[in-house]
Amino acid sequence: MAINIFEPLKFSTQGIIDLATKQSLVVTDGKITVDTVEPRKDITFVGSSFAEVEGKGIRWGDGKKSKSLTFKKSKLNSDVSFNLAEEQQYQISETPVLSFNELGPTVTKSNLKTLGTLKSLNVSGDTVLGEFAGFYSEQNRVGINTETPAGALGIFENGVDIFLGSNKIDTATLGTIGNDHLELVTDSTTRVTIANNGDVRVHGKLYAEEVVTARSSPLVFQETDSSTNYGKGIVWSKARAPIKQFVLQSGPDRIWSTEHIDLEGGRYYCINNNLVLSYDELGPTVKNSKLETVGVLRELQVAGDAAITRNLNTTKLNIGTTSLVDNELHAYGDLKIGRHESTEILLGHSIVIGNPENYSRTVSVYGNLTVGVAQPDPGFALTVAGPVSFDNKKFIKGMGTPSTGQFNKGDIVWNTDPKPNDYIGWVCVTPGEPGHWLPFGSIASQ
Repeated sequence: MAINIFEPLKFSTQGIIDLATKQSLVVTDGKITVDTVEPRKDITFVGSSFAEVEGKGIRWGDGKKSKSLTFKKSKLNSDVSFNLAEEQQYQISETPVLSFNELGPTVTKSNLKTLGTLKSLNVSGDTVLGEFAGFYSEQNRVGINTETPAGALGIFENGVDIFLGSNKIDTATLGTIGNDHLELVTDSTTRVTIANNGDVRVHGKLYAEEVVTARSSPLVFQETDSSTNYGKGIVWSKARAPIKQFVLQSGPDRIWSTEHIDLEGGRYYCINNNLVLSYDELGPTVKNSKLETVGVLRELQVAGDAAITRNLNTTKLNIGTTSLVDNELHAYGDLKIGRHESTEILLGHSIVIGNPENYSRTVSVYGNLTVGVAQPDPGFALTVAGPVSFDNKKFIKGMGTPSTGQFNKGDIVWNTDPKPNDYIGWVCVTPGEPGHWLPFGSIASQ
């Protein structure tokens, strides 16, 4: 029996109760059209197999196109987005997998290509970022452009393998693996260059609180095309104070210091490995000086000329073979005293006063003059202990004329035992040995 639902007649049958006050349900061949469905139990799509319910589900349409939520290949498929309330979440096996602001804890894999700003990131395995950066968990290392970082951080660029890490306890390491240079750069400017042969070049000033070196080669100051070595060396600076310098200077080339140079005791200054100055001694090679004062000399030896323009106080002075000891002058050989190039006094086997080539020189003696007399009578200007000769004339004494010796005319013998009726002396009237003598100066009798 057909039922016409368009008639206002209400009806009921087993399983259906019509309580509508207006048209709400339209049944056509294979289709039921209704405004609202309020199922009290599950909606079940039934077939003898899942293949018979393939594509079955819920559809929404406007007569031209439709949107659906259907069963396909053991999955629910929809061509519309799912929009849950903010407090709801997607779950699998009653476990949250995605909420409004969080992936569930069971979601451990993804193909995410972009992330927001992460507050933290924990990676327990290897990680590759953009095919250029890798995190290698077994080595606890990070590599950029390299899968074999040599340190905690490895970078490979322009054929240079760079690493940062620690190869031994208590030591950090920064460097290259290959035979490459290393540059430290600030402000896009190279400040320090470490060459592959170990040379280090600092492009600027180097400040260090302490410098300790174990180098086996000297410290080298290298001239460049724009600068010389002059003025280079060691400089100490202090705020608001003159700098201290130990540097190379020119004119002539020399090491110049603004400060004293103080050696430890027992050390000395050398030139060409020869001592030139110690704490208490000038070296044996130091032969010239401009000393104006010296201390108390124990000994003074002069091999050449010597000039003393001031007082010389010493108990002994040796000049060549002549010594002055305790106010006594001793000559071991002839001693000559002269003026300019002329010898005026000669002390040798004989004592000569005056120059035989200059008879015109005057010799003046002020005071009594004695010859061969230790204690002369102070009342006489000239005292002679033996014969004398004046102007080639001999004056001797005796009790008579000589019997030996060469005499010249005018020589005189003074009578040492004059008596009355005797003579004062005898005079040589004919030269010879002993010559011919005649008395002179008759002595009267009383």
